[in-house]
Amino acid sequence: MASTVTRSAPSFVRSAVHLPALIGSETTGLLANLRRSWRVLWTLTMIECRRKYAGSILGTLWYPLYSMLLLGSYCFLYLVVFRVRYRELGTYEFVLFVFSGLIPYLGFSEAVATGLGSVKANLALLRNAVFPIELVPVKYALAAMVGLFSSLALLILMILPTSYRGWHLLYLPVPLLSLLIFTLGVIWFLSAIAVVVPDIAQIVNIALLLFMFISPIGFTIDSVPARVRALVYLNPLTYLIEGFRYALIGVRVSPVWYDPLFLAVSLGFALVAATFFRRMSPIFSDYE
Repeated sequence: MASTVTRSAPSFVRSAVHLPALIGSETTGLLANLRRSWRVLWTLTMIECRRKYAGSILGTLWYPLYSMLLLGSYCFLYLVVFRVRYRELGTYEFVLFVFSGLIPYLGFSEAVATGLGSVKANLALLRNAVFPIELVPVKYALAAMVGLFSSLALLILMILPTSYRGWHLLYLPVPLLSLLIFTLGVIWFLSAIAVVVPDIAQIVNIALLLFMFISPIGFTIDSVPARVRALVYLNPLTYLIEGFRYALIGVRVSPVWYDPLFLAVSLGFALVAATFFRRMSPIFSDYE
């Protein structure tokens, strides 16, 4: 009887019924490819990290140096420039507050910007049985995490001498895992679309810039007027920034239980995005 009802239902209903089984099947295939190719993935990630500064004199030393220069610029801006006019902003504590929110945004934006065109640039891998095409976006996401870890290490060294140090630093793996999973979902989804619709790159670049202004990097959620606060809560980066800020300096506005909820939603989104990517991959060869 159930099969008869399913066959007579509209196509979108049948698709919804079979969606969990489809996601489960594609996830199993993805995990099998990851288990078989993780060594190749790790090697290619390290090559990608070295390639970023290939030809430069300092090479991979630019990862910590870039973080130091970026943080130094913010320190100069807030502790020297703003202190003259806005003394409440020109404090060391505010620098820590801003940078703890800026780090996840920079990690996310770099991963998305570099991973967006990764599939289109590596369509030759469709004929490669060693490294599956769906792991190409993973490589770029992991490479972006290297720069993020450099910034995190520097910020933690700045936090340790202050009153912001505490056991909340042990909470850091939770927002890190959420960031990685959510970023993978976004890259899988967008990189598949970018193969078919190249114009998506321009839209994403504008969206990343917009996210920087509507994300609570230099402000707290409760400082936003109530009539537009929903825009901040609709921004997924808000939950990542809140998690990172709590882990680093012990400051947050949203409840802690938002973090496991966001992690669960991110995992579900990543699985759907991976399924979408794998189902789209057969048509990638038409654009090679």
